[in-house]
Amino acid sequence: MSEKTFEELLQEEEINELKKGKVLEGTVFEKDDDGIWVALEGATGDVFVRSDELLKNISEYNTNDKITIKVVKTNDAEGFNTASEKRAKAEKILDDIEEDSIVNAKFNQRLKKGYEVLINDAVRAFLPGSLSLLRPDDPMPEGKVKVEVISKRGRKLVVSRRGVKEQAIKEIYDEYKENMVVEGIVESVKDFGAFVKLNDHVTALIPRSEANWDKVNDIHEILSEGDKVRGVIINLDKENKKISISLKQMKDDPWEHVEDKFPKGTIHKGTVTKLFPFGFTVKLDDGIEGLVHESEVFWARKGRITDVVSLNDVVEVKVLDIDKENRRMSLSYREAIGNPWEDIDENYHEGNVVKGTVEKILPNGAIIKLEEGLTGFLHVSELSWNFIDNVEEALKEGEKVQVKILNIDKDNKKIKLSIKQAKENPWKKVSEEVKVGDTLKGKITRFAGKGAVVLIDDYDVEGFLPGARATEEKVENIEDELNIGDEIEGKVLNIEFENDEKRGNLIISVYDLIKEKEKEESIKAMKEMNEDIED
Repeated sequence: MSEKTFEELLQEEEINELKKGKVLEGTVFEKDDDGIWVALEGATGDVFVRSDELLKNISEYNTNDKITIKVVKTNDAEGFNTASEKRAKAEKILDDIEEDSIVNAKFNQRLKKGYEVLINDAVRAFLPGSLSLLRPDDPMPEGKVKVEVISKRGRKLVVSRRGVKEQAIKEIYDEYKENMVVEGIVESVKDFGAFVKLNDHVTALIPRSEANWDKVNDIHEILSEGDKVRGVIINLDKENKKISISLKQMKDDPWEHVEDKFPKGTIHKGTVTKLFPFGFTVKLDDGIEGLVHESEVFWARKGRITDVVSLNDVVEVKVLDIDKENRRMSLSYREAIGNPWEDIDENYHEGNVVKGTVEKILPNGAIIKLEEGLTGFLHVSELSWNFIDNVEEALKEGEKVQVKILNIDKDNKKIKLSIKQAKENPWKKVSEEVKVGDTLKGKITRFAGKGAVVLIDDYDVEGFLPGARATEEKVENIEDELNIGDEIEGKVLNIEFENDEKRGNLIISVYDLIKEKEKEESIKAMKEMNEDIED
C-alpha cells in the first residue's frame, strides 16, 4: 500500500476536525443528570449534549444509542465540546423545507409584529400578525396548526396561516355539492337561524324556516350551542363562500301524504299550540297544524276561547278541510265532541238538580256551563231565597254550583236555571216554626228604604226591621244608630208565606221587644210589691 501524500493527510485532518456547526453521527457512552456524552464518528473528540438540547427525556437514552448532533461549541484548551440534537434535526428539516410547502407548526411566543412558531418542534419561523388569522387580544392557539412557507432566505423562514385557510376552504367548497348530507356542531343560535361549524374553516347557516317542519317561532327551543346536527345542503354559494343547510329536509315533508293520514271527516287527537281571540291552533303531527275557528268551538252562545282550552291541552278535533298547496287545515272542536243539544232530552229534564260552573257574570244574572257546549241562564231572582242586589257578590266566575233546571227550550237552545230552587225553600221551615210574637236574633246585612235587612240566625232568611221600630227612641235615620254587622234581637210582628216556590215576608221590631220586656218587668215588680204588702 502506498503512503498517503501530505495533501491527502491534510485534507483528511480537516475532514475529521471538530468544528462548530458540523452535523455528525455519534454513540452515547455516558449519562449525567443534566445531559449525555456522545462519542463522535467521523471527527476527533467527544461532545456533551445538555438535556434541553435533547429530543427526548434523558431517561429514554441508553448506552450505545446512535444519535445525530450538531456541534454548538468547541473548547480546544479544556477539551469540553457541546452539541445539540435538536439543532441537528432542525438542520435536516430546514434543508427539506421549500417555499410554498405546507408544514406543521406550534406557537412558541408572541413577538412585536407577530409570532415565533416552531416547525416540527425544531425550526423557528416568523408568522406575521397580519397572516396569523388572530386578533391582537386573541390567545395563542394550543397544539399544532398548519402553516404555509411563504419565504425562505437562508435559515430565515416566514410563514402564513391565511394561505392555508384559503386553500383549505377552496378544496372544501370544491368538494361540497347541493343535496349533500353534512354534519356539524352548532356554534351560535340567533333569532333568524343557527350557525353550524362543519370543520375548522367552514361555517354553515340553518335558516329558522329550515329547522323543523313545524312553524318555528323561537329557534332557541329547538337548537342549542354544542348540539351535533346532520342536515342537507340546500344552497351553495362558492363565489361568496356561503352554505345553507336544512334539518327538516332530512325527513319527508309531512304535507306530502297529509290527506292519507288525516282524511276529511275523521277525528284525531292533537295539542293546542296557540290561542287567538278568533280561535286556536292544534298540532296533529310533526309539521301538521290546523286552525279551529271560533265558529267551530261553540254550539250555542259564543264565549271566550280561554274558557274552553289552554295551551298544551290535548283535545279531539274533526278535519273539515285540507289546503295541501298552502299547508292549511280547517278543524272543528265542537263537531268532535258532538252537539249536546241533539240528545239533551236523554241527559237533562226539567226539575233535575245538576252540577255546573259559573262561566260568566252578567248584570242580571249569570251563565252556567253544564258541559262542553251546553250552558244555561240563571236570573238574579233565582240566585237566593234572599234578596240579591249585586250578582258579583254572590257568585264568582269558575265557581262550582248546584242548579235546578226550570225550563228547556230545545228549539231556541235555551235553558233556565235556579240555584235557590236546587235546595228546599227555607221559608217553609220558618213558617212552620216561627209565629207572631216570637223573639228572633240576627245580623244587619244592609239598609233598605227606611229600615234594615236582618239575616235571621238558624234559618238563612232575611227579615225587615223598620226604622221606626229599630230602637227604643224614635230616630229620623236608622243608619245614625245602627251599623251593618250589628247583632240585634227583635219581636216578630208579621210573617207571610204562600207556597214553596215563593219567598216569604218577615217583619221584626226591636222597639216592641224592649217595651214587652219593660212591661214584664213592671208586672213582676208590682207582683213582688203586693206580696210584700200582704206579708
